[in-house]
Amino acid sequence: MKPLADLSVEMKALVTATLLFLGVAILMALTYLDFSHIGSNGSPLLTVHDIAATYYGSGVGYVTLLSLAHIHMMGLSVVFFMVGYIFVHSSFPPRWKATLAVLPFAAFLADVSGWFLTKLNYGWVYLVLLGGGTFVLSVAAMILLSLWDIWVRPHAQAVTVASGRREVVS
Repeated sequence: MKPLADLSVEMKALVTATLLFLGVAILMALTYLDFSHIGSNGSPLLTVHDIAATYYGSGVGYVTLLSLAHIHMMGLSVVFFMVGYIFVHSSFPPRWKATLAVLPFAAFLADVSGWFLTKLNYGWVYLVLLGGGTFVLSVAAMILLSLWDIWVRPHAQAVTVASGRREVVS
């Protein structure tokens, strides 16, 4: 795939639709999480205790956790790859691209590990929150930065410098 700024209008539209669709899907998942976990302690807001109650002790069995982990990891790997693949074609520095593209995978592994560890010890719920929050924020960042690179940054001119590298100049 070409750099995002160099895509045809048709490809920019397709990539934008893909990113927006996946972004809405993540928002729907967060809304589902909120509604499905809320209220176990009487609060109208989702709390750490609501999430811990799902996993700790007899909340959910190991077979259910394995099934959920399998389903989520299979599905989210595709989402992470699609968003990451698009993002690595942006004009951001390679170190940023590599870090953000891999971060959701690592963060979700922490999240899922937290599910199993919280089953054993309530205190591990913070790993669930850290992992889940990190993968959501990293995917959101890649989506927003990719959209910015597609629709805003292309207005800058790309020039080739003496070293042969392309640089974007405003």
